[in-house]
This record gives sequence, C-alpha cells and structure tokens, in this order.
Amino acid sequence: MSVFKNYSKLFLLGCFSILIVSCDLSKNEEFEETYTYSFQKDKQLVADTTIRQITKDSTQTLLNVSSRPGNNLVFHYEKRVTPPPNVMDGGSITTVYFQIPPESSTFSLEGAELTNANVYFQRSCFCPIIGALKVGNGVLEGQKLSDNIWSITASLQPKGPNTTYTVEWNKIFILNSN
Repeated sequence: MSVFKNYSKLFLLGCFSILIVSCDLSKNEEFEETYTYSFQKDKQLVADTTIRQITKDSTQTLLNVSSRPGNNLVFHYEKRVTPPPNVMDGGSITTVYFQIPPESSTFSLEGAELTNANVYFQRSCFCPIIGALKVGNGVLEGQKLSDNIWSITASLQPKGPNTTYTVEWNKIFILNSN
C-alpha cells in the first residue's frame, strides 16, 4: 500500500509540474488596439483598380486608394488590432480616408455626400480581400480648431459584399507633415 501512496504522490507532483510549466502567467493574452488620427495638407486621394485572379476562370476587381500631392486636406483614421503573441490570425487594420478643400473651416457630410466627398473605408485582416469601399452611409462632421488641429466626429456604415461595417469616433486629428 505504501508503494501506491508514493506513486500517487509522484503522479500528482508530475501533473502539477506540467500544469505550472504549461501555464505562463506572465504572457499578455489581450488584443492591443492602437489608433491614428491625422491629416496632411497639399494632398489628394486617388482611387484606382487592381484586377486579382480568384480562380482559373474568374477575377475580382479591387479598389485601391492612395494619397498623392494635390490641393486638398487628406484625413486618415486607422485602428490597428494586434493579437497576443500566441495568436496567429487575430489582427486587423481598419482605415478611413477622406478629403476636403483646404479653405474649409467646418464640414458636415451625410449619406450620398460621403460618396461625392471621396470617403473610403478599407479593412485588412485574415479575411476575404474586399479592397477599399466608397462610403455612402453615415455622418462625418469636422471643425477646424487651428491650422494643425481638427475636431472630427464620425458614424459611418460602409457596406461590404457580405456585411455592413461600423466605424465611429469623436477625436482630434493632428497635422502630419510627412
């Protein structure tokens, strides 16, 4: 009977040791979210398309948006979700770009005005690639506080091929001189 007690104690000690070694309590298991709220002067948004091969017999046309030298103020919102080190496919980047004339001191865009003002949404992740989407639903309002600072509120609902996204903020955008 004493042999059984020794083996059972050894077995429990081994199980406990494996549990301790396999559980690293110091690791952060949280997703990290970082945000960017910025704008640039003397820029313009340019949209172009890229054709991507899906299968041997089909292609997909994706809309791409970039900022180039121009005459507008171009605003950039970015939400970056970074997964913990032990998660491979949980990250994403959500981006909204829009532009306004440089002489503006306030703006208010709603519905179809968003499309006409070149408001774009893009999401990058381990998900189907949708490219940039022109935003046609929601509200976007801003007020110039100084040459380097804008206060902007957004409640946007860009429609993708399979879902409608929601992007909201009420933040200060700072001039990025790069």
